[in-house]
Amino acid sequence: MGKETPRKAKVNITYTPKGQAAKRTAGVMAEYEEGFSYTDAATGESDAISLKVCNKDLRWANKWLPKKGDKMVAKIKVFSWDAAGKDRTFLCGKFCCDDLSFSGPTLICNIGGVSVPEGQAFRATQRTYNWEKVTIQEIARKIAKRYGLSLHYDAGKINISSIEQNKQTDCEFLNRLCEDYGLYIKVYFGKIIIYDIDRYESKKAVATYHINDFGDGWSYNTTLTGTYTGATIKYTKGDNDEELTLTVGSGKRMLNITEKVDSLPDAQIKACARVNKENRKAVTMSATIKANLKIVAGVCIKIKGAYNINGKYFVDKVTHKIEADGAYTMDLELHKVQTKIKNVTNSSSIKPTKPSTSSASGGAPAADTGALAVGDKVIVNGPAYYAGNGGRSNNCSGMTMYITEILGSNYKYQYGVAKRKGGTRYGWCAKGSLTKA
Repeated sequence: MGKETPRKAKVNITYTPKGQAAKRTAGVMAEYEEGFSYTDAATGESDAISLKVCNKDLRWANKWLPKKGDKMVAKIKVFSWDAAGKDRTFLCGKFCCDDLSFSGPTLICNIGGVSVPEGQAFRATQRTYNWEKVTIQEIARKIAKRYGLSLHYDAGKINISSIEQNKQTDCEFLNRLCEDYGLYIKVYFGKIIIYDIDRYESKKAVATYHINDFGDGWSYNTTLTGTYTGATIKYTKGDNDEELTLTVGSGKRMLNITEKVDSLPDAQIKACARVNKENRKAVTMSATIKANLKIVAGVCIKIKGAYNINGKYFVDKVTHKIEADGAYTMDLELHKVQTKIKNVTNSSSIKPTKPSTSSASGGAPAADTGALAVGDKVIVNGPAYYAGNGGRSNNCSGMTMYITEILGSNYKYQYGVAKRKGGTRYGWCAKGSLTKA
């Protein structure tokens, strides 16, 4: 391409049908491409692509009908994008076809792909295993090896005394483990990538934008709901149910956590990870920009020209969009980098006392008001959800559990429950599903 090449972008897709060695080259695929998007997430979900193809000869509904497990390698090529004659290539990654749709009247075909290992076992096969005396890096390396993946680990050493993987897929288990310890995780081009979010939020911004650069395509939100000035974590230790507590931060908006931990240092890591995770919701933005290949999920940018909105923002998600005419934009989802809560302000040990079974006057037992508190033993009849606002769930019928945590009223399912006091959280329930035992 010479200096006179107009600024444009195009997608380069290589497509390999499942079970076949022959590939549909990028040149062949280019004849059918009508639109493309690539979603790059910092954590918690697989990278994904969506490819819109012309189906005027109906081959995509016939001999070329996509099947789950078909492979795609996607690249974005830009020409004269930042300067005349300067061309660049951005590697989106390797994807497995997992979604297919057609729309009329011309049977336009939309193919979806995700960046997970082949065979889907990473997301589908439930496993039960007790991990003993390992590090998170060792757990991740063993799981990665199971699927022929390599591991990129950019975080400190975190020791795990004992943790149970209980009827969870490797994807669910590893995501939850990383979340509990303040780590982000994603799968990209044959690698599991795990990194310390605090460390990445502290890095220099890769670009600076004036608020006017976003045009009309931006929005901003700030809230105090669900954000905190500190956290107190409680857990029991030993056969005598001795209760240990540790507090990080201070102030009026304290997050109360009951969680299984191995030690007070372990409690500090988990408490800081949880409260800082919640506080990342305090200030969020979304914006649309002309594509900038420096910006990927996991970097920071600076925003100026907007007074109190100004500041450093972490990129949570980037959605690349390329139209048939070569127009190329990015939709960004951002959160403002907050001051971290990390210092221990109090720790203590409380030996249990037997609860009173009578009133102060020695009369009949006090009436149950129906109020629920952390530590209460309850009977669960109903779904226990993976998240406080729903999603996947396990149905419980007459299961005895303990309340580990109570979220704010902005959550639909406020009550975290575990199978034993101080144990690992099993799920989130509505109050109507719980009865005091």
